[in-house]
Amino acid sequence: MEFLKFFFQIGLTGKLVLLFLFFMSFLSWYYIFLNFISLRSFKSAIENWDNRLERIKEFSLFVKEVKGQSGDLLSQSFKKFLTRFAEVYNFYSIEKKGAESFRTEAEKEVDECALIEQERVVLNLGKGLGYLATTASTAPFIGLFGTVWGIMRSFHEIGLKGSASLATVAPGIAEALINTAMGLFVAIPAGIAYNYFVLKKEKLSKELELTYRKILIISKREFLKD
Repeated sequence: MEFLKFFFQIGLTGKLVLLFLFFMSFLSWYYIFLNFISLRSFKSAIENWDNRLERIKEFSLFVKEVKGQSGDLLSQSFKKFLTRFAEVYNFYSIEKKGAESFRTEAEKEVDECALIEQERVVLNLGKGLGYLATTASTAPFIGLFGTVWGIMRSFHEIGLKGSASLATVAPGIAEALINTAMGLFVAIPAGIAYNYFVLKKEKLSKELELTYRKILIISKREFLKD
């Protein structure tokens, strides 16, 4: 209630700055919760698949496992990889079945298919990280603008009333301080979250790479059957 009372007492510019910072804060926390849930879910999916791949020795069993999964990001990636693998394998089988040189080229192409799918998944990890970085760097300056404006308002009131009493300068100073605090309140969580999610994304991309290496080992055994 006190904050609302104060909000309606400050000038129009101060109101606009605070409202804009509130909007930035709301959107920041939306992306923070979204990334926390999605990255945690993705990590769980990778761990689940790693456990399965430890037990799977045959490519046919891997195909069966993938087809039985829902449409989450990781399962979709595996399905696209299997589609690309089938194209390469069929071409290899029809054109030069058993040729060692062609088998080597086919395996290289399968490696490229896996790399493409890895990068596709990584690009879809981490939503709004650019916004969090921008918020962390700009929110303090937006708050600073409100601070400067509040101080200017105090000097303006002093000029109008010819007095520098506390009652004269207090509203402007309060407006300046609340804008400073709000700018930091918005920027600090956004900056912390951005750094955390970037590191988390890098770690998950490494884990995804290891998972795809296990898949490639299983997949390339198909070329040795011919």
